[in-house]
Amino acid sequence: MNAQIFFCILLLLFFCQSAHAIQGLETLDSEDLLISYTERSKLALSSDHHMSINVFRDGHVLIALPEAMKGGGYYRTILDQEKMDSLWKLMTEESILTFDARHLRKMLTSERRSLKESRAVVTSVSDKAEILIEYYPNRYKHAVLTGESDDVMRRIAWTDLRWDAEQYAHIEIIQMLSEIQHALLSILDRGDLQSVHP
Repeated sequence: MNAQIFFCILLLLFFCQSAHAIQGLETLDSEDLLISYTERSKLALSSDHHMSINVFRDGHVLIALPEAMKGGGYYRTILDQEKMDSLWKLMTEESILTFDARHLRKMLTSERRSLKESRAVVTSVSDKAEILIEYYPNRYKHAVLTGESDDVMRRIAWTDLRWDAEQYAHIEIIQMLSEIQHALLSILDRGDLQSVHP
């Protein structure tokens, strides 16, 4: 619960900071936000060492990278229809819409217990990253949640996703979360990112 409150504070800070950074982009509105991705290293000494990627339903993307990161600053780009469709398809998979963090944690606890009993050696190191994905499945194309408004939001909070994806290749929901993370982070590698000055 504390982690969720913390992430909400981080998101609020991001939106306050980015409000100055995106002056002139009148088409962007919080009601058009489709996906918000926030990632923070648990090893960071300061609470402002987090990155955010916000995707709007018209394809606009706003990115905030911490100063400690290479290329830190604010950026924007626009995703084409194909990329938007691909993201929307990932975010509206049934297992993502019905994601149950508590159930998944219990499953992983059982898996880890089995590994410990079999004395299997863990060869990876935890990435120590906390992520929060908030998204509005009914804001793009057509409603996928029948009877619910465009404002219905889904939230997924997870820690050490990269490590879990490597360790539990057989757990489909972990792999799907990893695929979503990869799709969002791949935006950072685009050659058309434009720097936005606060």
